[in-house]
Amino acid sequence: MAQSIKSNYIFNLLNSVSQLLFPLITFPYASRIMMADGIGQVQFFSSIISYISLFTCLGIPMYAIREVAKVRSDAAKMSTTTIEILLLHAMLTILGYVAAAIICMTVSDVQTDIPLFLILSATIFFTAIGCEWFYQGIEDFKYVAIRGLVVKIISVALLFLFVKTKEDILWYGAYTVFGVLGGNIFNFLRLRKYVDRRIVNIHDLHPLRHLKPAIHIFVFNVITSIYLQLNTMLLGFLKDVAAVGYFTAATKLMYMTMSVSNSLGSVMMPRASNLIAENKMNEFKNVVQKSYDFIIAISIPLTIGLIFTSKSAILLLSGNSFYPSILASQIVAINIISIGISGVMGMQILYPMGKINIVILCTFLGAITNVIVNVLLIPHYGHYGTAIAFATTELVVTVSMYFIGKKYIPIRLLKHQHLNYLVSGVAMGIVLFIIAKQEYNNIVTLLSMLLTGVSVYAICLIALHDPISKIIMNTIISKIRK
Repeated sequence: MAQSIKSNYIFNLLNSVSQLLFPLITFPYASRIMMADGIGQVQFFSSIISYISLFTCLGIPMYAIREVAKVRSDAAKMSTTTIEILLLHAMLTILGYVAAAIICMTVSDVQTDIPLFLILSATIFFTAIGCEWFYQGIEDFKYVAIRGLVVKIISVALLFLFVKTKEDILWYGAYTVFGVLGGNIFNFLRLRKYVDRRIVNIHDLHPLRHLKPAIHIFVFNVITSIYLQLNTMLLGFLKDVAAVGYFTAATKLMYMTMSVSNSLGSVMMPRASNLIAENKMNEFKNVVQKSYDFIIAISIPLTIGLIFTSKSAILLLSGNSFYPSILASQIVAINIISIGISGVMGMQILYPMGKINIVILCTFLGAITNVIVNVLLIPHYGHYGTAIAFATTELVVTVSMYFIGKKYIPIRLLKHQHLNYLVSGVAMGIVLFIIAKQEYNNIVTLLSMLLTGVSVYAICLIALHDPISKIIMNTIISKIRK
């Protein structure tokens, strides 16, 4: 069932690129209509729903990827495991909606717009039936990419059709749910192709056996959410919804950029889990080293690129009213490198090896750092303080994960090869700095930076005879000759 890592990466990259391009169309339109306070209101409610969803998921998605990857060669075991996990998630979803009802009745900030909150709560249901983890576990990234593209096209049409004034905030809330999770309906219906209920004995189903190991992942997710979702919540409570809007615009641009490097991580986790389950340790070590090298090669230019393109990108995508988002975007750009490295160590190595406790400990250290820095800086610096807290947190997680889990990490973090990426990145940064000084409009500046930056970086790598650039060039040449 599993495709090659190269094929999986291409399809997952296609999905990531679509996630990168579609917000270029939708966010400028939505931000100009909803304005910072409207975007902030939706994001504030979404962060609360995310916490409820976090508890209803209970670590299931990440846990399930590993479990499905382990048994994907046995149809009976895979069907049993999948059904058990779906049943467990259904039970937890019911509890999630009970929590949502209590919040509606007791929290005054939510009672200001209960209909919007209820619409956004549909996320809980769509997440439960989505089983994205199943398709990642069997490495069916081709389907995920095509389905994602179709759903995004439909969601964009709905946005332009129904969201036309600031009073259409309920429609915008519905769009944010469908645009992200609408495809989960297709995921659930398509399970019939892989999961055969006829070969599963109902008496052999024990969904609660997955509860304890999923809780370990849940602890990790809870701690991670402290500095992912709590960034927004603390900013909303300690400052205002406009500050949340500015921070959202900055981090949205970062996540859009980072999706390019994250594409490989999504592919590698199930593959690493499968290799370890089949005791192919040498192949595992070779694969994760190549993965790490690639992450360094892609994250350095993405970080430098985001720092220089933030001004034109923010103003073009969100409008002049989001000017305060520019510096915040430049601050959080460093997260592309930090998250890339910690992703390889944590999700591609330590977690598949069963060392989730190390990942939890390092994340906990980061969460403590995040809360302290946020509380200290938000009152004085607003969303800039939250950006600093976010960047500091990811750095703490990455550094602590290396030193605490060092004996389990079979990769070389520093190689002569990595100097190629640093030198090429600096050369690219100099060119981008020169372009930034020119008085072009935002569209011309952004396009010039993107095209020139990619070209300069690629030319430098080829000139330095970099191994990864050679692989890419050989692949392109072989495709052309065919």
